[in-house]
Amino acid sequence: MANHHTLRTAALILSVSMLLTACGKDQTSENSARSVEVIMAAMNTQHLNSEFSGTLQGLEEATLSFEVGGRIASTLVKEGDSLSAGTVLAQIDPSDYALDLDAAAAAAAQSSANLRQVENGATSYEINQAQATMEKARANLDRIKTDFDRYKVLYESGALSKKEFESAQTQLTVAENDFSYAEQVYQNVLHGARDEVRDQTQAVYEQSLSRQKKAALTLDKTRLKAPFSGTVIAKLTNAGQLVNAGAAIYRIASIDTLKVVIPVPDREIANWQKGDTVTVNLYGQKRDGQIKYIYPAASQSTGTVGVEIWLDNPNHDWLSGQVVRVYHKAKEKEALWAPVRSVVRRGAEKPYLFVLQEGRAVKRFVDIGDLINDQLEIKSGLQPGEQIITSSVERLFDGDAVTPLDQPSSKSAPSTSGGQEG
Repeated sequence: MANHHTLRTAALILSVSMLLTACGKDQTSENSARSVEVIMAAMNTQHLNSEFSGTLQGLEEATLSFEVGGRIASTLVKEGDSLSAGTVLAQIDPSDYALDLDAAAAAAAQSSANLRQVENGATSYEINQAQATMEKARANLDRIKTDFDRYKVLYESGALSKKEFESAQTQLTVAENDFSYAEQVYQNVLHGARDEVRDQTQAVYEQSLSRQKKAALTLDKTRLKAPFSGTVIAKLTNAGQLVNAGAAIYRIASIDTLKVVIPVPDREIANWQKGDTVTVNLYGQKRDGQIKYIYPAASQSTGTVGVEIWLDNPNHDWLSGQVVRVYHKAKEKEALWAPVRSVVRRGAEKPYLFVLQEGRAVKRFVDIGDLINDQLEIKSGLQPGEQIITSSVERLFDGDAVTPLDQPSSKSAPSTSGGQEG
């Protein structure tokens, strides 16, 4: 009886002990559940906004210089003045250049008179004079030729010395030359100058005209003119100064429309399109700008592509040289998103995340798409309304007990704007 009682007592103690051990295990398991953050998966839209800074410039800007040197006689505009194309801004003393033009004009006039004389030919008086000179030379030649024939007969008969005969020959040669020259002069006067004389005179006249035009152009360059309509943004010299050709005198800009060129990383340039609208911010003032040009090559040193943006400035209240911020909505997409920190990617293994189900972390393999604003597009493996675990995911295993820090319905995947695409 005693042994039977002892066995019953031992069995009772063992049962109680096992019951207490089981209860202890359940309590320990409950106490070891990991606290995690969760959000509710939902369809929403993500916006990728890029932000850059740049310096405003006039749509056209130019530093103006004289093309000739001299002393500045006057400056006619100042900073801030508006001007139209062709407006005279400054004047160099033109005295020397005006004298050069006068000399060139006089030479051209003389060349013109010479050309007219060649082209028009001689007057009737000049023709008559030339003919009379020729007839006189002919009569003299006939007389000398008759005398020479007589002298020749006398010489051959021995009645005339050799010296006297040679003198007669010389007189005949001179008379023949005089007549030939007089006849040529008469023909030239009668029929005009030869073609080569006319061409030479024409060439001299054209050269004199070119020199006159060049002198006139040089004189005009003593006036500095605006090449386009705009505003004076800098006056760089004063009247009385002696300047060389090429010295900077004024800077002007066309500021009815401003431009800014920003350096966009080449990996993002596909998100920028010509004609798109961007927001330009200057000290809190915002204006719309339009992407006008995307430069055709990336900088090898910076890996960026220049994007030129134009914006209207009708009141001229934004100034060339001011630094602005440019905001561009590069991408917009509606999808099911999960925070980057909630998705585990390990080598070649398919990406996965954990969802909260009945106090457990359940592993889900997912297909991912775009990354915008630290949010990954989830193409498959997750449904809207499920609770995504967003913390401690690297230390979780499938089936681990977890406790949410917040109520699951209090958070959902955010729709954000701003930041860069990963």
